[in-house]
Amino acid sequence: MKVLVLGMGLMGPAIAKDCSEAPEVTEVTGCDVDEGKLESAKEHVNNEKFRTATIDITDKDALVKMMRGYDVVINGTAARFSMDVLEAAMEAKVNLVDLAGGGYPQEGEAYDRVKRAGITAIPGCGVDPGLIDILSGQAMSMLDEVDDVMFACGGLPKDPSPPLDYKIVFGGTRMPVRPGKVPMIVEGKMAELNRYSEVESIFVEGLEPMEAFVDGYASSLLKLSLERGVKNFRGKTVRYSGFVDKIAFLNELGLISEEPVDYEGRDVVPRELFHKIIYPLVKFDTEAGDRDLTVLLVRVEGRRGGSDVRVNYDMVDVFDEETHTTSMAKTTGYTAAIVARMLGRGAIKLKGIQWPVRVIRGPLFEELLMKLRERGVEVTETVTTTREV
Repeated sequence: MKVLVLGMGLMGPAIAKDCSEAPEVTEVTGCDVDEGKLESAKEHVNNEKFRTATIDITDKDALVKMMRGYDVVINGTAARFSMDVLEAAMEAKVNLVDLAGGGYPQEGEAYDRVKRAGITAIPGCGVDPGLIDILSGQAMSMLDEVDDVMFACGGLPKDPSPPLDYKIVFGGTRMPVRPGKVPMIVEGKMAELNRYSEVESIFVEGLEPMEAFVDGYASSLLKLSLERGVKNFRGKTVRYSGFVDKIAFLNELGLISEEPVDYEGRDVVPRELFHKIIYPLVKFDTEAGDRDLTVLLVRVEGRRGGSDVRVNYDMVDVFDEETHTTSMAKTTGYTAAIVARMLGRGAIKLKGIQWPVRVIRGPLFEELLMKLRERGVEVTETVTTTREV
């Protein structure tokens, strides 16, 4: 199996290393436009199966040429490139796994085009979106009727520090600060809820108190929940306690607004300025000693065989000191790498755009959890059944 990995930022090297160490993989190529990232990736992967190539993925002809001859491509670049990468994959006739999901539509003509191209594209295949959807979908499949679906996920610094007790553990230079409304399901109907609302406390033994708040976007899991007649759906993000109050304060002051303001004759977008000012304080730097953790919670409730059933999935993952791999790279990158090898060996046969929540079921679900466990990522399943006697 030959694997091509696009993007050698935070996730790419972890994906490339995991694929290089898999017996069924014969060759892995890591691509980036940044020579420095390619050199760092070589050091991290440290495997004779791995080679690198410099490429600008906005150059479609070069990208198509690079893709040809591989069994599967894994896109670890930003979501804004997702559809361009998909177009190239269709032309190159190569299967694709994309960590990002937000760039893909939930329906439309793209689905027919990808199917006609004879390839499989699996978007939203990281941790959130990705693992969180797969776990939620598995829990839903265990029930005859589903009432409530709730998940919460967050990547955090292991040692929080002021002013926000947060660092950008997923890469890039911009915090995910975006006041507004997001789609959820309330009492069986689609509704728009405010981000940062419905705050609830999260407690993990040995860690600082956390909180979960409404966050998200239109997703394949939300679409599946609508199909299953779910009464209440909530997607939430986890941060350390007090985060929402701080964001609310910044928002009330207008400091994270997207509306331009005049400053000495120039239009300035407060949020853009905010990102520039805050980045040195929230930059995640492992070389400086920063370490991260990932918290994941899934709660699905409904009925099976006349009994009330609750299915829980829980995960707390931490930075791997032995391999010097961040928790976010592990939980996101390993999920993508494992699913990509399933696709590369032909275990996923459906063509077209196939979301993980739809195809990683049964034996493939068990294989994913087993492979993650082998890599130190432990997910705990708890099923509680209540019946009248």
